[in-house]
Amino acid sequence: MEVLQTPFAAEPIRTRRTFETAIEHLTEAIERSSLRAGDRLPGEHELARLLEISRPTLRQAVRVLELSGVLEVRRGKTGGIFLASELIPTVAVSSAVAIEESAAAETLRARRVLETAVAREAALRATRDDLAQLERAIELLRRHVGERPLVMRADALFHRALVRACHNRPLEGAMQVIAKALAPIRDAYSGGVDRDRETLDVHERQLDAMRRRDLEALDPVLDEHFRMLEESFSEAIGRRWEELFGVS
Repeated sequence: MEVLQTPFAAEPIRTRRTFETAIEHLTEAIERSSLRAGDRLPGEHELARLLEISRPTLRQAVRVLELSGVLEVRRGKTGGIFLASELIPTVAVSSAVAIEESAAAETLRARRVLETAVAREAALRATRDDLAQLERAIELLRRHVGERPLVMRADALFHRALVRACHNRPLEGAMQVIAKALAPIRDAYSGGVDRDRETLDVHERQLDAMRRRDLEALDPVLDEHFRMLEESFSEAIGRRWEELFGVS
């Protein structure tokens, strides 16, 4: 096994379809760098820096390349990301991308079902302190519009506060699973100042409906919120929202 000596020539990513573009850039960099099977790639932090993407999105790309037999991820002190094959199996990569996109669509559908239940339960159970925590998250989001990494953190803070407001441990556990799967999807398929403002607006209206414990007003706000990410995802992979998320 050789440790990579030559620079890893990965190009920063500028497009919306981030995790798939990350795959393309990684495979191109592997070929340009003349890596051999068993060579170690730069670490996760360095790869994310080179590609200018978040680590969740990088992990999504690496997972696809691992499933395709291109990379091997080893755990522990001597672990890292290693090249498993010098020949890129493009058909296998394409198949793995399709599987990853299918899994993302399933996650978004599961989120719609479970988060609707969570939000409705939180609207009925939230205490004054719970509502204050949601307001705090919204204020942080408002303060950082245009700063995508900080907006993502504020948005995640809002959703964690929403789940806690249910005062229901099983629901918290279920949402943790969804949140983990949703993180790279949010990172890869949403972004931009306009989307930050839309997220802020929908959270403000959601909190207003929750303060009034108005489930009738809450439901359409939730639908609008879910569709924001669903439509970005659908557009990015070249599919219609109705085809992926509409009623069959």
